[in-house]
Amino acid sequence: MDAFEWSAGVYAAAIAMAKSMSTEELTRTALLFTQLGTTLSTLAALQNLDQSRSSQELADLSGLR
Repeated sequence: MDAFEWSAGVYAAAIAMAKSMSTEELTRTALLFTQLGTTLSTLAALQNLDQSRSSQELADLSGLR
């Protein structure tokens, strides 16, 4: 799936959800997804940093042979 298809799919899901929700429900759902996205981004960044550090440590140890 390319970026355009992904974006169109997200837009379609948002429209479908918005049509069936009250303003309050829509606001709460938007807040939930915003927090979820931020938390997932933070976890992905931390995993990446941890993997990079582990790779660097292995590279440093390979010189001991």
